[in-house]
Amino acid sequence: MNRVHDFARRSGIWLAMIGLIILFVLASIPPSMLAAGPRLLQSFDVSSSAPRAVEPTTALAIQRDYVHAWQSLASALEENRSDLLGEDFIGGAQQQWQEAIRAQQQNGLSRRIVDHGHHVRVSFYSPDGSSLEALDTADLEIEYREGSRVLSTEHVQAHYMVLFTPAENSWKVRILQELPPS
Repeated sequence: MNRVHDFARRSGIWLAMIGLIILFVLASIPPSMLAAGPRLLQSFDVSSSAPRAVEPTTALAIQRDYVHAWQSLASALEENRSDLLGEDFIGGAQQQWQEAIRAQQQNGLSRRIVDHGHHVRVSFYSPDGSSLEALDTADLEIEYREGSRVLSTEHVQAHYMVLFTPAENSWKVRILQELPPS
């Protein structure tokens, strides 16, 4: 019986030590890294969607997929790799950004986007659930680069009309059209 008790006591000590190590590791991670994805969407308003309401599970899926699409777009523009768009973009949006990347490559340029967040308002959700339109106000810092040299940097508040289309297990961006300043 002493061996069982001794084993249980030692196992408990090891588990406590492992728990403390995990706690210290998590405490050392900057909060910005822990909340990197969801922080990009500062607000997501579905209250004015018409002609039908957006279901909570659909709203969560679109938020997740839109954050991922912007992360993919930023990586694709920085690395000049249009293959990074395929998972999140289709149709006109995919073609538009593939052409932008091709133009960057031809000129030896790239763009680095520092994404400070988005305020998205859903305005239309089709009756059959085949498309969803939203307006996005994005707070972006854009670095234009030639190789590793920064040519210029601008901080913009851009407005986008976004059209989402459901796909296999996600929502894809079909249109991401920047709107003129109002």
